[in-house]
Amino acid sequence: MSEIVEVSEKQNGQRIELDLQQTLRVTLPEVRTSGFRWSLRASPERVLSPAGDDLNSASGATGATGGVAQHHWDFRAAAAGATELVFDYDRPWARAAAAARTFSVSVRVTDNSQGAAQ
Repeated sequence: MSEIVEVSEKQNGQRIELDLQQTLRVTLPEVRTSGFRWSLRASPERVLSPAGDDLNSASGATGATGGVAQHHWDFRAAAAGATELVFDYDRPWARAAAAARTFSVSVRVTDNSQGAAQ
């Protein structure tokens, strides 16, 4: 099984299964020059721990007006259980009643090491 499970907008609303210690990488497109940013809503569960957050511009369009960048978040499956990751796409300084877009995935982490020991 791959150490990194990658999800994008195509998986919006889906359920993702991870093994303990696997990494979940969420990649979402941003048009940063328009002021819109993806932000992670706080989650009280400690099933996933943040492991990285970076931004890569697509096609070398760094700073280009209207250029699309790919925002990546990595999460390590730290404990067995279930949680939901929810991201809002909006302008941080002009929060509306509802985000322009929302992305969410339900994540279930299982500890398969117990079954492997048998």
